[in-house]
Amino acid sequence: MGTSRTKIAVIAALTTILPTAALSQQGGAAGGLQVDIGVNSRLTVDDNFTLRPGSTGTSTIFDNKLTFGLSSTTGTQQFRLNGSGIFRYADIPGRTISGFEDPNLRLRYKIENSNSRLTVSGNYRSVDREFLDPFAVEQEEEAFNATNSLINPGAPELDTDGGTRTTRNAAVRYETGLNAPLGFSFGMSHDEQEYSGLVIVNPRLFDTRTDRINATATAKLSPVTTLRFNAGLTRYEADDSVQTERETVDYSVGLTQDINPVLVLDAQIGWTDVDTDTTGGSSNRSGTNGSLKLSKTLSRGSIFAALDSSLNQNGTRTSLRFGRDLQLPNGNLSASLGLTRTPQGNTDYNAAVTYDHTLKSSNITVALKRDVSTNNIDEEILDTRLTVGYGYQIDAVSSLNLSMNYGRTESADALSGIPTRTRATLSAAYSRALTQDWNMTGGVTWRRKTDDTAGDATSNSVFLSLDRNFSFRP
Repeated sequence: MGTSRTKIAVIAALTTILPTAALSQQGGAAGGLQVDIGVNSRLTVDDNFTLRPGSTGTSTIFDNKLTFGLSSTTGTQQFRLNGSGIFRYADIPGRTISGFEDPNLRLRYKIENSNSRLTVSGNYRSVDREFLDPFAVEQEEEAFNATNSLINPGAPELDTDGGTRTTRNAAVRYETGLNAPLGFSFGMSHDEQEYSGLVIVNPRLFDTRTDRINATATAKLSPVTTLRFNAGLTRYEADDSVQTERETVDYSVGLTQDINPVLVLDAQIGWTDVDTDTTGGSSNRSGTNGSLKLSKTLSRGSIFAALDSSLNQNGTRTSLRFGRDLQLPNGNLSASLGLTRTPQGNTDYNAAVTYDHTLKSSNITVALKRDVSTNNIDEEILDTRLTVGYGYQIDAVSSLNLSMNYGRTESADALSGIPTRTRATLSAAYSRALTQDWNMTGGVTWRRKTDDTAGDATSNSVFLSLDRNFSFRP
């Protein structure tokens, strides 16, 4: 950790990104270039930081996190460059860690006019997995992929047993004809994930590279009818035990039809072809894919029913969902419930719920997600995540925040032998503004991990942090 290899990687990432940042600064002053800087010093004492059965002793971790951001927004352009890094000192039983850790850079640039849009984005991060919060990682990846539809983070992973994970993502998308009868979009992306220095050998952790190309044509046949054509190519390479190389080609044609002012039908049908090459031979899967969704606008939200069928290297997965979006006087509720049938013929229920409720001095948020996905060694995983948060504003300068995270990964196929893992975290924190610029937060955290292949583990920790964030326009 904090080695020259990490420094070289940081320099390489900066070399790639900084010229773009410089160009933005030269032309961004008129658009209001803004600089955001943050400093956070956090001291944590944990009685089982490594979260292993049978604690080996108390760990003390002192992190000084620096964050910066450059942003500029005009009527036609948006630029954002965010970075962070941690100067860490950690006294863990049997070893000491010190140095610069967790370099993280994110870039997003968008330029558009009334009829076209260009979006460029990228991300670089190299992090010690032992210090990762799997729940926080998932939220970061979801936020990043929400604006980069050609990139996805892959199957869920609750295991953070050491080693370094380095990710590099880049994507570009061009869209034209946004307000014309005929429109086109073209996107490309590259995604790399590398592992090094793994403390425990894990057959599910290995280097991967994914490249994607996608093109879509949209034709507005009438004010209520839109036709679309889509074609995509994905190439995947993995340094796993069988050196997997996979190429996926998919085509589809879709139709969006306004049946009446409040009822909309969206239908799509296509073909997917998957070729896989390994040291053990080659294989091919091909077949149809499709989706059907009917949604209706109501006075306080909407309701929908959706049927989706997709094909990958394992076969066809089919999902049926029924959902409701509801606008409440002091919040919002979005919920769906249905069934998912895996390629092996097993059926599990899927669910997705988000709820937020705001009162005069408090707020509560709930998020639940349960679904089936395919991991990087072609196993079908049933993943369940639950997050609950509560915040209470005590007075003008202090607040109390409670949070709970729960995650469970298990096999969606009884014959696969995937271990069932659960992670749970409970946290309580008190925050107070010491001055106009400085904030203090202190609290306690309880963590628990269970695994079919190992014993249960728990930890208790206390933390105290001081932070300051400020912005200015050069």
